[in-house]
Amino acid sequence: MRKLCLALPLLLLVAACASSGKNFDESKVGNIKNGTTTKAEIEQWFGKPGSITGLSGTTNGAVQRYTYSYAYSSHGGSRTTSKALVVDFNDKDVVVDNAYSSQ
Repeated sequence: MRKLCLALPLLLLVAACASSGKNFDESKVGNIKNGTTTKAEIEQWFGKPGSITGLSGTTNGAVQRYTYSYAYSSHGGSRTTSKALVVDFNDKDVVVDNAYSSQ
């Protein structure tokens, strides 16, 4: 019984937190420069993206999109943090557009 009493608070703490996606270092977002930054630099700074999407018919010449997203919830969902980074590349693997948001 004593072991159960000691383990119960730990189980409640673990059950009260959840995350989705892979965390990434948002401090590097300011380093991204459209027309200059390469796909290799993006992967070095943020790792492999959560999703890769092919694009066509874009006005800026983007042919591929990397999406990074992460969300963390604690205290039964009453505290939630999320962030997302979307980076578009042209056919030369150079960034043509990017967007970052966080809550």
